[in-house]
Amino acid sequence: MAKIFKPRTDVAYFDYKDFKTLQNYTNQYGQIETRKKTGLTESQQRQLARAIKRARHLALMPFVAKG
Repeated sequence: MAKIFKPRTDVAYFDYKDFKTLQNYTNQYGQIETRKKTGLTESQQRQLARAIKRARHLALMPFVAKG
């Protein structure tokens, strides 16, 4: 079941160390959700992707979900 978020403009910064929040923006397979589903702006989506990739590189989040 797809997660649909309301458009968000109040997100100031995505921290790569806050992996609990970042997991809300990934699907069950570990892929980053699209802008249509997250409701973020282009720059916020880029910040989100950068934070998720950093968290993956530091082994805070998995690259691929078990499945």
